[in-house]
Amino acid sequence: MTLSEGAQRRLATLLGGMLGESDAIAADVAAFFADYLRRVPFLTAIGLRLMVWALMWLPIVFVGRFAPASALEPEVRDRYLSRWAHAHSYYLREGFFLVKTVALFGWGAHPAVRARFAMPPVAVAIAPAQEEAA
Repeated sequence: MTLSEGAQRRLATLLGGMLGESDAIAADVAAFFADYLRRVPFLTAIGLRLMVWALMWLPIVFVGRFAPASALEPEVRDRYLSRWAHAHSYYLREGFFLVKTVALFGWGAHPAVRARFAMPPVAVAIAPAQEEAA
């Protein structure tokens, strides 16, 4: 289970607002997220996909806009993400922070981010060719 190219583009828009990063880094983190979904157990992938779907398609509930979250204006998108982060429901808040946590795994491993903080490259980087051989 993974994310389609379109879903990755939409997720990258949200992650850019969530992480405060450029479009290029947000796109790389969305690709990491899609790869992560492929690697985790099935039930974990289902839960993460459900949360990504909810984040993308529920602006009508949180900010009264009938559009995907990636199509919201930046100010409205920031308000939307803030409402998720400060939701009264524990499950909504924790679902949001679960998606953000997985995104932070990819963000923290990104070479440009690591260089910004003068950190060495990650110890192990799994290339797709290495996976298939294993």
